[in-house]
Amino acid sequence: MAEVSYELKQQLINHAHLRVARSVLEESRNDLLTRIEALDQTQSSIDRLMAVAGRPREISATIKATRTELEKVTASLSTLDRVAAKLLPPLVEQTETHVRAQCPEFLKGLATVNDFSDWARAIERFQSKIEAYLRALGTARNAITAGYNLKEKRISPGADEALGFAILAASELEEETAFINKVADAHQSAVADTPHAKAVLPRVPVARFREWTERLRQMTNIPEMQAEFTRILSMCELLQSTGVVALDDSVKRATQEHSDLSRGFVMEYLGRLRDYTDEHWLNLEETPARVQQLERDVLGVSNFPWVFDA
Repeated sequence: MAEVSYELKQQLINHAHLRVARSVLEESRNDLLTRIEALDQTQSSIDRLMAVAGRPREISATIKATRTELEKVTASLSTLDRVAAKLLPPLVEQTETHVRAQCPEFLKGLATVNDFSDWARAIERFQSKIEAYLRALGTARNAITAGYNLKEKRISPGADEALGFAILAASELEEETAFINKVADAHQSAVADTPHAKAVLPRVPVARFREWTERLRQMTNIPEMQAEFTRILSMCELLQSTGVVALDDSVKRATQEHSDLSRGFVMEYLGRLRDYTDEHWLNLEETPARVQQLERDVLGVSNFPWVFDA
């Protein structure tokens, strides 16, 4: 266990005393509840009537005293919980500070969250490339129909030029897809040996738009060409309507997972620090006084008056 700061050590000891105090109070509460249940079963109907009349017999008086003690214990448990809730955030923050300094794998994983910052721009570029390809492909489709030479079964030069622009747009779309997937691969590789390994960025489905568009140049049957145009356009429109949204949602989900994994690692490390504290730094003889002081420091009043054996 790496050496911790004095402040973190004291916070760990404080929480250890609070946990011990709570355990003692819970045991006391359970014992009192058991005693009350046993006394209730012993108490006769006459005893209950006399208690209601203000003339409690011995068992009724004992039950009343036990319930009063139970109320005190319950109130003390509530106070402990309030104190612990106030002290937990600074303890977690100090633990994270320690983890950042002592765990290189955590720092490396934390740094990769910067990879997420450019994804809004990447998604914007991806969307614009899809739109550009759809426009170019639509223009080529119209040009082929209008200028087709039936005798020679050949598209017009203008239609061929339009197809060329569509092929170029398809290439740019595929390049953008490849770039996004390369960034996702690089991020996954970077976090592979860190606590953030599961917070992976999404990949974009790879579609062979350039190959499909180039194939149109080899086709001579207009109905077949129109059917292929329809198929390619449908694929691209589906990618535009669902793929972009899914990509954005996946990035947001990965960002949240990254944050959750960071906190999970810190809390797991805090658990190890607590175990070490219980074994090496906790002095049970100091618990009552320490708890009373913590309650006064946090709430201005203490209702933990008991002293117990170590």
